[in-house]
Amino acid sequence: MHLPGQLPTTIAVVACGAWLVVGQANQVHPSSAARYNVVWTTPSHDASGAMPIGNGEVGLNVWVEEGGDLLFYIARTDAWSEISRLLKLGRVRIALSPNPFTKGAPFSQELNLGEGRIDIAAGASGKQVRLSVFVDPDHPVVHVLGESDQPLIVRAGLEVWRSGKRQLTGHELASSWTMREAPPSVEVWESGDIVEPEPADGVTWYHRNAYSVVPMTLERQGLSRFAASVTDPLLGRTFGGRLLAEGFVRDGPSAVRSAAPTRRFRVRVATHSSQTPTVPAWKAELDALAARSSDPTARRAATARWWTDFWNRSWIGVDGAEGESVTRAYVLQRWMTAGAGRGRYPVKFNGSLFTVDPQFTEGPPENADWRRWGDCYWWQNTRLPYFAMAARGDFDQLASVFRMYSDVVPLCRARVTSYFGADGVAFPETMTVFGTWGNGDYGWDRTGHQPNEVLNDYVRHIWQPGLELTTLMLDYYEHTLDTTFLEKQLLPMAHDVLRYFHTRFARDAAGRLVIQPTQSVETYWYEVVNDTPTVAGLRSVLARLQALPPARVPAPERDFWRSLEEATPPLPIRSEDGQPVLLPAERFNPKRTNVENPELYAIWPFGLLGVGRPDLQLAVSTFNRRAEKASVGWQYDGQTAAAVGLADESRRLLLGKVANANPRHRFPAMWGPNYDWLPDQDHGANIMLTLQGMLLRPVGGRIYLLPAWPKGWNAQFKLHAPARTVVEGRVIDGELVDLRVTPSSRRKDVTVWGR
Repeated sequence: MHLPGQLPTTIAVVACGAWLVVGQANQVHPSSAARYNVVWTTPSHDASGAMPIGNGEVGLNVWVEEGGDLLFYIARTDAWSEISRLLKLGRVRIALSPNPFTKGAPFSQELNLGEGRIDIAAGASGKQVRLSVFVDPDHPVVHVLGESDQPLIVRAGLEVWRSGKRQLTGHELASSWTMREAPPSVEVWESGDIVEPEPADGVTWYHRNAYSVVPMTLERQGLSRFAASVTDPLLGRTFGGRLLAEGFVRDGPSAVRSAAPTRRFRVRVATHSSQTPTVPAWKAELDALAARSSDPTARRAATARWWTDFWNRSWIGVDGAEGESVTRAYVLQRWMTAGAGRGRYPVKFNGSLFTVDPQFTEGPPENADWRRWGDCYWWQNTRLPYFAMAARGDFDQLASVFRMYSDVVPLCRARVTSYFGADGVAFPETMTVFGTWGNGDYGWDRTGHQPNEVLNDYVRHIWQPGLELTTLMLDYYEHTLDTTFLEKQLLPMAHDVLRYFHTRFARDAAGRLVIQPTQSVETYWYEVVNDTPTVAGLRSVLARLQALPPARVPAPERDFWRSLEEATPPLPIRSEDGQPVLLPAERFNPKRTNVENPELYAIWPFGLLGVGRPDLQLAVSTFNRRAEKASVGWQYDGQTAAAVGLADESRRLLLGKVANANPRHRFPAMWGPNYDWLPDQDHGANIMLTLQGMLLRPVGGRIYLLPAWPKGWNAQFKLHAPARTVVEGRVIDGELVDLRVTPSSRRKDVTVWGR
C-alpha cells in the first residue's frame, strides 16, 4: 500500500493530567493518547459491541462474545462488487479451549490508541489469556497475537455469507445506490465467494466480480461512445484474503486449529483487492503482500511507531467536564478517520469501513454488507472528513479523494460536451466510483427525456462540487507548498472546473454569468438563478488562484481567471429588519425542499465572510437568520458559527454533537445514524471542523487564533496552518500562553482574535 509522506513536525507532546503538556522536540511519551483509550470490562453481546480499528485501507470491527469467541469483520476501501456495492471481505472467528471468556470471568478489552492496537485479557490468575489485534500500517495485513498461562487449543476460522449467486431486491437492492429501484427487466446480482482450503496452515478466499454494471450504466446514460475514457473499476475485481496460522492444521474447509495445545499463537490475515486477468495472478499478488508482513513482533513495533508519529502531528485537548467529552469525541473520531483514510477510495460518509449488521441500529434484517444510501459518493457528505484534515496535518489522507475525482475527469469532461455542448468538468452530486450518476438518480424510465436530463430533483442541477474540490486542493497546496501537486493536480483540475462555467452558461448585458438552470443545493429547486454556493465558490476559488505564485502559473491561465472573475455575479444580499443578510440565490422560489442553509456556503466552506474578513456583521446576521438550525449529521452550523466568531453558539452546537453517539452501540464514537448511516462520518467530521475552527482560522496570509473560544474553557493545542506552519499553545483563563510558531518567521502573522 502506498502511503504518502507527511510534513515534518518539530515539537512533540506527552499525555498526562488533563490531556497534553509540551515535551521535548521529536520525543513522544508512549502513553500520549492513553487517557482516551476505550476500556471494557465485560465481553459484548454481538457486533453492536464492536471496536473499530484500521490502517487506512483495511478496517475491522472487533468484539468478544460473552461465553464465546473473538470475532472481527474485515473491510477494505476498494472491495467493490459487480453492482458497485462496497462489501465486507468476511468475518474471522477465533475460538479458544479452554474458553477464557466464560460469564463472570475477569475480562478487559482496551483500545490502545497510542500504539494502534486492541489488547484483550481474560481469565483468572494462572489461567489468563492475552490477545493483541492490530492492522499493519504499511501493509494490508491483520495480526492477532496470543499468549496464555496454560496450553490452549486454538481454532481460527473464516465465515462468509455470500455462498452463491444472489439477486438483490427490496431493502438489499437499496444498498446499491447505483442500481436502486432497478426495474424487473434489469437483474441485479452478485456472485458468491470462493473459499479454498489452502495452504495447509491457512484458508484462502475471494470474491471475483463475474460482470460489471459499468457498460450498462454508460449505455443507459447515453455515454457508451465514451467507454474508452472510463477505467472500469469493477470488472474482474477480485477481493478477499488469506488466513494463516503457522503450526496449525486443517480443521474443515474454512478453518485451521493448533496441531497441539499451545501457550503462544500468531494468526495473520493478509487482504487484497485488485483487477487481475486471472485468479492465480491475484493469488500471486496476495502471496507477496503476506510475505511483507510475516514477522508479527516487528510489525507490532512498527504499528506502535506509526501511531506515535500520527498522534504527534497535532492535537487538541480541552480541560474540565465538558472538555473531557469534547476531547474524547475529537480523539476517537480522528482514530476512525485515520483507520479508513489512506486507501484507494475515499472514506464512505455512511459508515466508513465500520458498518455492522443493520438490525442493531433499527435497520432492515440484512447482512453486514448493507448500508443506507449505498455505494455512491455524495459530494455534500464526502467533503466533510476531508475539509478537516489540513489543520490536523493529516495530508496523507487527502490523496484518496483527489485521486478518485481526478480519475473520472475524462468521462465527466466528455459528458459535459455530450449533454450541454460545453467544455470542462462538472461532477455529479451523487457519483459512482466510475464517474456516472447512480442509475436511480439519472432515472430508469427515459421516455420523453433527453440524455442530459437527470430526473432526481434533489441533485440534478447542483454545480458547486468541483469548486469545493478545487478549494480542498488549494487548502492542501497552501499548507504543504507542494509545487508538484500544484502543477500536476491543482492547476489542471481548476482549469477544467472553471471552463465548465465559462462555456456552459450565458451572460447578461453587463457580461456577467447567468447561472441557470441551477439550484441552491438540495433545498431550493425552483426558478433559481445564480445560486449562492456556486457564486461564492467561483469568487473564492478565483481569488485564491490569483494569489498563487506567478512563476508557477502560465500567463494565459491568469488572464482566464481574471476574465471569469469579472464575469462572476456578486453575492446576493438584501436587508431584513435593518440588517444585511445573504440570500440562497440571486433569484429563487422560496419553497424549501430540504433542510440546508445554502447562503452559509459563502462563510463555510468558501470563507468569503467571517472573522478576519470585511463585513463580519453581514456574516453574523446571515448565520443568526438561517432557516434551519441543526447540529447533527452533515449540517455545518458548528464550523460556520466558529467562522463568524460566535463562541457561545459554537460551544452549544459542539456539545450537542458530541452527545450524538448511538445508544445501541457500545463504542462511544458510533455517531448517528442521523440523515445517513452509522457510524456517521459527516457528524464526526463536523465535530472536528467545529473544534478546530474555534481555535484557529487562517485568512489569506494571517492566522487568527481563538476566533470563537469559550471564556471558561482551558485547552492545549497543536494545529497546522498554511505555508508549512505549525502553531501550538495553551489557553488558560481566556489567555493564550506558551505560544510557539514554527517556523518562527510566521509569528508576525499570528493574531489572537479580539486582542
